Amino acid sequence: MLKRFNRGGFFMNQEVKEALILSGSSETGGGSFSKVEINGSGKITGDVHCESLECNGSAKVYGNITSEHTLIRGSMNIQGDLTSDKIEVQGNADVSGQAAFRDMEIKGQAKVDQSLKGDHILLEGMIKVKGDCEVESADLKGAFTIGGLLNSDHVAIELHGKSKVKEIGGETITVKRSGPSILNLDKFIKSWSKELQAELIEGDSINLEYTKAKVVRGNNVEIGPGCEIELVEYGNDLQVSEKAKVGKSVKLQ
Repeated sequence: MLKRFNRGGFFMNQEVKEALILSGSSETGGGSFSKVEINGSGKITGDVHCESLECNGSAKVYGNITSEHTLIRGSMNIQGDLTSDKIEVQGNADVSGQAAFRDMEIKGQAKVDQSLKGDHILLEGMIKVKGDCEVESADLKGAFTIGGLLNSDHVAIELHGKSKVKEIGGETITVKRSGPSILNLDKFIKSWSKELQAELIEGDSINLEYTKAKVVRGNNVEIGPGCEIELVEYGNDLQVSEKAKVGKSVKLQ
């Protein structure tokens, strides 16, 4: 019950089946499948709908992908949107459109040219998002670049490399510099300094370390060591470390 291609891309069975497996160097069109598995070098032209997608080699998809579970161990380039209940990136993923999900785990590298939206994201590698990132909770351990707004109820950032975001908005926002790495991320991101750069950070409870920002605005704000903040606006409480620099602080009425 499968649609199979061999190393030369030879079509062995022309009847549409439930699964698509690409081995070696293969090309095919899109469609609806129970399973898509790419073990060599694969090219798919057209939208793909499937229950599970697994890339163990190198793949390029010219179209949108909709799946329940997406696992990328190799390298995958998607010329379209990626919509998946669960996304796991252990290799390299490049999405030219937007990514939507319930859970996303990145233990390799990912790039999204548009926006990223979901319930929960766990980063233990590197990600670059050109647009906004909107999730209910963000657990970011590694290095990231977000061109727009990182909007999340709960933001926990552990810096293993230089990270940059235009704005952060949330209820609780915590930024810490990593200690000794148990994830080998420091070796993975060894060329970058461990700091966060942002234009605006706004939330209810904010605790920052090694952060450079133009404006920090919150109710309870703690500015820890290594921070350089131009303006802090706070509603209830402000604590500033002796090892931090704050240009101006204003208590909101």
